[in-house]
Amino acid sequence: MKKLLFILFGTILFAQPIFAQTKTVSGTIKSESDGLSLPGVSVLIEGTSKSTVTDLDGKFSISVNENETLVFSFVGFGAKKVKISNSTNVINLRMAEETNTLSEVVVLGSTVRATRKELGNAVTSLKGEDLIKAQPGGLSTALQGKIAGAQVSQNSGDPAGGFSIKLRGTSSILGSSDPLYVIDGVVLNNATTNVTNLNVTTGNSNMQIGQNRSSDINPNDIQSIEVLNGGAAAAIYGSRAANGVVLITTKKGVAGETRYTFSTSVTSNQIRKKLDLNTSNKQFVNASPALFPIQGNPKSPTTVNVLGRDLETRTIDVQRYDYQDDIFTTGVGTDTYFSLQGGDEKTKYFASLGYLVNEGIVKNTDFKRTGAKVRLKHDFNSKLSATVGLNYINSASNEKPDGNVFWSPINSINITNNTYDINKRDANGNLLAVDPNRVNPLSIIETFKIKQNTDRIISDLQLNYVPFKNFNADMIFGVDNYNQRGNVFIPRYPYVVNPAYYNDGYVSEATNRVVQFNNDLNLRYLWNINDKWKATTYGGYNVQTYRDNFAAVEGRNLKPFIETINAFNTLIPGSPSSSQSKYNLWGFYLQETIGYKDKLYITLAGRQDASTIFSKDNRSQFYPKASLSYVLSDEKFMEGIHDVVSSARLRGSWGKSGSLTAIKPYARFTNYSTGTLLGNSTFTIEGFKQGNLDLKPEQSVTYEIGGDFGFIKDRLNLSFSYYNADIDDLLLPVQLAASEGATNTIKNIGQMNNKGFEVNLKYDLIKKENLHLDLFVNYSSNRNKVTGLPQQRFKLDSNLAGAPVFVEMDKPIGIFYGTYFARNADGSLLLTPTGYPQTEKGDVNTGVPQRDASGQPTGTILNKQIGNPNPDYIISFGTNLNYKKFGLSVLFDGVQGVNVFDADYRTRQGVGSGTLVAKELSGELPRGYIWSVYNIEEFRVVDGSYLKLREVSLNYSFGKLNNFFDDLVITASGRNLISWDNFTSFDPETNSGGQSSVAKYNFGTVPIPSSYSLAVKVQF
Repeated sequence: MKKLLFILFGTILFAQPIFAQTKTVSGTIKSESDGLSLPGVSVLIEGTSKSTVTDLDGKFSISVNENETLVFSFVGFGAKKVKISNSTNVINLRMAEETNTLSEVVVLGSTVRATRKELGNAVTSLKGEDLIKAQPGGLSTALQGKIAGAQVSQNSGDPAGGFSIKLRGTSSILGSSDPLYVIDGVVLNNATTNVTNLNVTTGNSNMQIGQNRSSDINPNDIQSIEVLNGGAAAAIYGSRAANGVVLITTKKGVAGETRYTFSTSVTSNQIRKKLDLNTSNKQFVNASPALFPIQGNPKSPTTVNVLGRDLETRTIDVQRYDYQDDIFTTGVGTDTYFSLQGGDEKTKYFASLGYLVNEGIVKNTDFKRTGAKVRLKHDFNSKLSATVGLNYINSASNEKPDGNVFWSPINSINITNNTYDINKRDANGNLLAVDPNRVNPLSIIETFKIKQNTDRIISDLQLNYVPFKNFNADMIFGVDNYNQRGNVFIPRYPYVVNPAYYNDGYVSEATNRVVQFNNDLNLRYLWNINDKWKATTYGGYNVQTYRDNFAAVEGRNLKPFIETINAFNTLIPGSPSSSQSKYNLWGFYLQETIGYKDKLYITLAGRQDASTIFSKDNRSQFYPKASLSYVLSDEKFMEGIHDVVSSARLRGSWGKSGSLTAIKPYARFTNYSTGTLLGNSTFTIEGFKQGNLDLKPEQSVTYEIGGDFGFIKDRLNLSFSYYNADIDDLLLPVQLAASEGATNTIKNIGQMNNKGFEVNLKYDLIKKENLHLDLFVNYSSNRNKVTGLPQQRFKLDSNLAGAPVFVEMDKPIGIFYGTYFARNADGSLLLTPTGYPQTEKGDVNTGVPQRDASGQPTGTILNKQIGNPNPDYIISFGTNLNYKKFGLSVLFDGVQGVNVFDADYRTRQGVGSGTLVAKELSGELPRGYIWSVYNIEEFRVVDGSYLKLREVSLNYSFGKLNNFFDDLVITASGRNLISWDNFTSFDPETNSGGQSSVAKYNFGTVPIPSSYSLAVKVQF
């Protein structure tokens, strides 16, 4: 391999080109149908990487040699080629529309490109202007509903909340299922690091709550996105590609006069749906108002015994309140953006400034993002060019606890009986107590101070060298560097609360510093063997380094008047804490594509990867790939039906990829804690966890088959894919015998399978000069199954919500496994003799229910699968309408057949604010019904399916107003406007498990707001 690289570098440095006369060619590109100028047309010197794009007036200028060929390409239009002769100085072209996208160039790597017809796998391409129609604010928001096979979930409605993206299902149990993000060749870190909720119990799963760093990317800067769904498509990234790859290309400069873009918008965020609460003016008599529907009382003539508990039937009069009016507000947001782009033959530039403020629907929460971006490209000569990019982002947020704790604003609605006037204060203005041991929600809103601040720099340097025709070398140096800081201040409460809720106050400070560096070399050689055969060779290497430093201090028992970290008198056990992670990743790849008659393509590729996360014996892995693409419509036998079937392509691919996210860099080692015994130093195994030096990366082997078809002159386009991914060597926790000196370790002992299909359909229903209407549908279905475990099942997640998240053989990942209702043979509930639902019992060894002589359950309480958080299918559909200067876009998306463990619904019934309580009080349900179902886990598993009106956008373009203003566009839009669902709490999309790849439950998470925006965009 070293000899090969030496030869390649020698070729780059010493190959002598054939000199030719260089000249500057300029011109204007227009549409053939309406004569309008076409901005953004790519003008490429064939066989090189040198290119430019047309400006807003369709004009271009490029330096080119005689006898070279210019290729003009634009999405939706047929490509054209012009050979440069001695007399060629001006080229004015009219390009014809062509919806056949098989010749469209797509991005496959940092600088790796290919036409769509060459690929044996599906790639989703998105244009930047389609991402920002409804003022999304963030990258992940902009992607919702736009990628076939992707489940893009907003895990929290907090403005600083996180998102998850799953491409083709869950691919790891302990690791992340989010794809790899690459922006302009820089490998992005999209981690979720908790710096503001250190006192939140995360359980023993991979639960990740809070921001993930995709929130730093401004969608206004994006030119295009390519999404590589499968491992075969992304095999060029080897050990980082098992979850797919999102390749982001940002805007760049163009030759010509400087062009300016200014946009600003105002957004209103509102609660989409309020909970139905108990509005009855009654309450059952109880010594304490806490848990009054289920709390036991001394047996008396007015009590009823339900399943062993005596419950009072007498009631008293009370006044009830709706705390939602005190917690939620209308948040206002603004998004202001300014950019300029221009340049000349040698140097092209793009620069932008952005400022976003987004207030949350929970009072006193917000998210701010300020960004400055510069991108410069300079052509030193016809052979060598350099590009420099620099993006600085500062983000800051004011937060409140967001789920998973008993003192979050949303949980206060769920865990507090709504018979208290939470606005009442004492003579000194202090808020009063509510339910015993609970926190008044307004204390959280008014006095908790939780802040997060991040400074980030994303930078790249790219060198592009073309020593001779059809050969180019691209060198990339990329840096992603950010400093994250979180501060929390919880004052002493002026009333009695549970000490576990920090009754004496709490303060914390945490910092997280991350530096990630990547260096890529990509070499390409195009060999036109003859008029039938061509070969394209790619080769290169990638090196990536990662460093992070995390430090945190927590304390309680606060001093008066101090809100900084110095306020505490008592350190929290385990604090201060510090951790550091380091790893390196490197690899080489080679890819060969053979094309025959521009209709049959075979691609073979291989990558050798290694990572210091694993030991020397296991760190090196080989990731091969093979694909086939056949353009069926180019065959002569298809000519007779070309008016009906205008394009047809069959494709298939197979590839191997890996995942490095399941363990941290030092997880393979046994760590020790120090202590003293009888005055002597001792060493014990930390966490009783034994290291394992034999660990190796998780691996996925995927095959995919599919096709792309165009009908009725490509007005109707259909694409489908079927895939099967076998995931091996899953890293899982394993229990050890005490005799081994530890209780647990990690081993490569799991297997999992994902299989499914994706269908994309787009129909240009009307296509006229002043009227264009298209309809589209994206549908995907994934079936996940655990195919290998060291035991039949094990509990993966321990969480405050009580969600029983399990991994079980031959079942989907993350099922809910718990107690369930006893039922009759016909499926109806088997009631107790007094008419109450009850828990199923039977033989615990066989899992078979048993009945006594009276037909009632007997034996031991049984458990079984009671829910599945993995959807049956994902769907999105919508329409785009353009009439003269008006434009309308509508997008629906949703998931069906998914279950959510809704802890909030159950808790509201227990404290007395739920709707079932009102039915018990009115006699609609028998007294004690809530107690009879309260501890049955199946009661908390609810339907989480939904269909949302995700986006609506209406715009009007005034066009060229005068010699100064090229365009003025006014847009009114809305997001998350309607949700059709049967969910028992706020929003079925959110997830209190955060960015967990497995856990899915609801416990006090902020709901996703409906947003309404008005935007103005000016180009001049």
